[in-house]
Amino acid sequence: MESYLNFMLIRFGILAAGVAVLVIIGFAIALYLKRKGKLGHARRYVEPMARTVIDRAGERSTRTGRGAWKGTAARKVVNYLDKNDKR
Repeated sequence: MESYLNFMLIRFGILAAGVAVLVIIGFAIALYLKRKGKLGHARRYVEPMARTVIDRAGERSTRTGRGAWKGTAARKVVNYLDKNDKR
């Protein structure tokens, strides 16, 4: 039983470290784009993808009851893009 708990703890640590690394990479990319003045261009590319994720997650969550978090996250991104749209 102890070895199983150790395995689960190591697995959780690896997953948490992976998520942390992805967040740091995303923040670094956003900061780089903002400094270069190309964040607006990136927003135009991300917005259609985020809207697609919202639509697909909505379809899946109603069918299977899963995937609602994807739609929520994508909806937050699109709301942020709409609020900060400076066209």
